[in-house]
Amino acid sequence: MIAFADRITIELKDAVRAKDQVKMDVLRAMKSALTYKEVEKKQTGVSEEEAIAVFNTMIKQRRESIEQYEKFGRPEAAEKEKYELSVIQSFLPQRLTPEQLKGLISEAIAASGAKSPQDLGKVMKELKPKVSGRADGKEVTELVKAALSS
Repeated sequence: MIAFADRITIELKDAVRAKDQVKMDVLRAMKSALTYKEVEKKQTGVSEEEAIAVFNTMIKQRRESIEQYEKFGRPEAAEKEKYELSVIQSFLPQRLTPEQLKGLISEAIAASGAKSPQDLGKVMKELKPKVSGRADGKEVTELVKAALSS
């Protein structure tokens, strides 16, 4: 499997050739975020999990920006953020379908022995490694709460 940093470099070269300024900017920001994570960890390279966490943070920022731009009537800025969001998401693993997610939640509830909504933390601890980068954290939490409440 090709490393994230190498894939970003390859796609950055393609974006430069295509003169796609927005894509160049977001790929440079992604590369910079990974470099910053390396410096923060005082190591060379970042693990796949760390890179996914960095990209998820960037995705969350884009989603918040889109929401704000749409709220204040700036559709052109929202479209730019949506494009950036799609570029970042292309680096993440395949998203889980709702059925797959519900299946993983059921398995995590059974494995953790959770019985009530107070056991949310146990279930999330079991579930997080399986869904990291493949599902939205808020959505997962809401589905787990609903499953534990029923």
